[in-house]
Amino acid sequence: MPRVMGMVSPDRTGPFPNHMNRAQITEKMKELLTKQPHLNADVTAVNESTKLDEIGFDSISILDFMYDVEAQFGIETEVADLVKFETVKDMLDYLQSKLSA
Repeated sequence: MPRVMGMVSPDRTGPFPNHMNRAQITEKMKELLTKQPHLNADVTAVNESTKLDEIGFDSISILDFMYDVEAQFGIETEVADLVKFETVKDMLDYLQSKLSA
């Protein structure tokens, strides 16, 4: 089945509970970033003020990364929301709001 933005498993149970705190979300995001072969940033140097383009994200790679995020966290994301991300903080804020919803 092709990956479609906004599609997660029918039971909506990802491997992570919806009550993760920001530090846990940040750590998991860094783990996911290390698995992205097309990115050119030292993940240990990434912080909330890091701009996504400094990490190496472009319009295609951010979508691919967010598919992985959806799968790992058991959430749905909207493309219209993704284009608003400029920094890691924007992404973390979004994720935290999705996980607490």
